[in-house]
Amino acid sequence: MLILFVPAGDEGRVLVPLSEGHGLSAVDGVGAALLAVGGTWLEVLEVRRLPYLALPPRALFALGLLAGLGVGLLIASVFSGFFWWWAICATTLGVAVLVLVPLTARR
Repeated sequence: MLILFVPAGDEGRVLVPLSEGHGLSAVDGVGAALLAVGGTWLEVLEVRRLPYLALPPRALFALGLLAGLGVGLLIASVFSGFFWWWAICATTLGVAVLVLVPLTARR
């Protein structure tokens, strides 16, 4: 996923403007496509193995809430004036992934 760490000056021109200061370049599109494929793969694994994880309902609710909050904040970071929502989003999604991936890998 090193493609997402390309400096803004090297990404090229904005192909799809989203809001002031935000837009998708070709590099962003490639990175988003890779993340979508990887995220979908992780979701499929989680849904298939969910019955075997034996997580209590409160833990499932908390992880779902955390992941939903992360995605919502990611969208908010694009369309709001507060640029740093993406950092909060990455943290919340990262916590959810750090909990679920080891559980899924063990089963």
